Amino acid sequence: MNEEKLRILKMLEEKKISSAEAMELLEALGKAAPESGAAGRGRTLRIRVYESGSAELKVNVNVPLGWAKFMAPFIESKIKSKLADKGYDVDLGKIQEAIDNQEPMKIIDVQDGGDKVEIFIE
Repeated sequence: MNEEKLRILKMLEEKKISSAEAMELLEALGKAAPESGAAGRGRTLRIRVYESGSAELKVNVNVPLGWAKFMAPFIESKIKSKLADKGYDVDLGKIQEAIDNQEPMKIIDVQDGGDKVEIFIE
């Protein structure tokens, strides 16, 4: 769990998130800790961003599903905002639906010119 806390603090240091967002993430991490032995163990929310047709990942985020269910509203608002800036109107309620579902599921697969965003659960 310390690795996740360090990642959150690093994002805050790099001004990728606000202090309020960092606090929300740290609180969610604390809430998710007791669920580490739960039935959702091993399942992961994965976010992949590729830039300009490159096969190399620009963003590669893997969130344990136990933690993701607490982060879903935060993730949805951030992603929806970014997609709206590009002119996409996407219903991201699928993230919570996919978290509750026991099967692997692709939630988003958006291609914008050469850029590509994938969000899925495995």
